[in-house]
Amino acid sequence: MKRIGILRVVTSGDRSFLEHHQRLIQAHLADTAPGLTFETRCLPDQPNGIHNAATLAHALPQIEAIARDWAPALDGLIVSCAADPGLKKLRATLSIPVVGAGEACCEVARRHGERVGAIGIEADAPPVFHARLGDRLMRYRQPDGVACTHDIHTDAGKLAIIAAVRALEAEGANVIALACTGMATTDVAALVTPYIDLPVINPVLAAGDVMARRLTSS
Repeated sequence: MKRIGILRVVTSGDRSFLEHHQRLIQAHLADTAPGLTFETRCLPDQPNGIHNAATLAHALPQIEAIARDWAPALDGLIVSCAADPGLKKLRATLSIPVVGAGEACCEVARRHGERVGAIGIEADAPPVFHARLGDRLMRYRQPDGVACTHDIHTDAGKLAIIAAVRALEAEGANVIALACTGMATTDVAALVTPYIDLPVINPVLAAGDVMARRLTSS
């Protein structure tokens, strides 16, 4: 059995909430990668997650410390944040595969379409989306009033997310990439599917797929 760590970048004492991404990946890979087990940890001092430069700077030393201490017990680590915070340094310092949800989301989106529309909680898409998608990133939208992970779960936030993806489809996108893993917690893909005719890439499931492939091929 391979043991995979899932690092959540929002602090919570609610184990059910924290392990939601773990459960999503386990269910998604149950038939294709049954030999994987998962454990979830979160940052100790990041109550609002990562949604701007200040929260990113505050999170980085926490991410590095947890990953360094946790890695000896793991076969792989998923950083469950679409901004892929600390990914380059983690890969340089750890001896296990490290997958970021952002790069994984981009990798899967590229397989589904040439014109990627992305939505997230910041004013611009995470840098990894620009780097990995290039000209395929047709347009990025921040839904109105959605500025941190907690906003995603409100009724107003959900309506704004639906409006944003419908606008992206109208502008010519042929695939939607979710540039925030908090959108997996609310299952934004299921939320918006009745309103659009496009595939929606869940960054958490994408990270699970990429990790499973890397461990299988290693």
